[in-house]
Amino acid sequence: NGLYSTGLNITEAEKIVQFTKTYIKKFPERSLGIVTMNIKQSDHIESLFFKLQNDDKSFRDYVEYWDTKDEGLQRFIVKNVASIQGDERDTILISTVYGPEKPGGSVKKRFGPINGISGKRRLNVLFSRAKKQMITFTSMKPSDLQGTSGSNEGVNLLSNWLEYSKTGKIDSGQITGKKPDSDFEIFVMEQIEKLGFIAEPQIGVAGYFIDIGVKHKDWEYGYIIGVECDGRQYHSSKSARDRDRIRQNILEELGWSFHRIWSTDWFNNKDEEI
Repeated sequence: NGLYSTGLNITEAEKIVQFTKTYIKKFPERSLGIVTMNIKQSDHIESLFFKLQNDDKSFRDYVEYWDTKDEGLQRFIVKNVASIQGDERDTILISTVYGPEKPGGSVKKRFGPINGISGKRRLNVLFSRAKKQMITFTSMKPSDLQGTSGSNEGVNLLSNWLEYSKTGKIDSGQITGKKPDSDFEIFVMEQIEKLGFIAEPQIGVAGYFIDIGVKHKDWEYGYIIGVECDGRQYHSSKSARDRDRIRQNILEELGWSFHRIWSTDWFNNKDEEI
């Protein structure tokens, strides 16, 4: 529910401070860094932590401990994405800053340094700064960044990161425009849509194709499941079964879940399969 205004997202900043107070009590042995997408947000968060250090002894003790441990190599830091190079911490908290300017509003397509030609490189550096854990605080959904960036690799990468952070899918799948492989798949898609879901054929993931990707109209983070429809050719070919087993293992490692429908079961008892 954060709002973006004149370079700041006050809600995200406050949430990060609240989270940090709890986190350092639970994991005092872990070093911590906060990274924002612009300088104005990092300056604001730093001022909040400066006040917290005066008011909160546990936070003050945490900062002083990491200031002296290993000669301050892992001290508590607040930086922006352009200045995080060379730093590593056990845990990194990210504030993406940008978001709607009013509740329920759209997100304007201005993403600061991420829009630039070095946006992708800066994000790749950021995403490699955490040794144990990375937590993203954001007021955006992946869909807020999609369809507007053209060839902007930085914005595309940030959109993919938000989707991965929410769903755990490394490759959330792309609509290919390919038609269903069979009438059987068309029948299955029709039934999925009658249940109130969105069914997309031949979703491309990591060089493979998933027969049907299923979306929920109220879920803006990609596909909730992949549906595979296996017919006569699958039953008759051991090599096809072996290839498909490897393929499914790879896609499951990327975070996908599958439901498999056998054509014989469908035609024998369609209601149960639905």
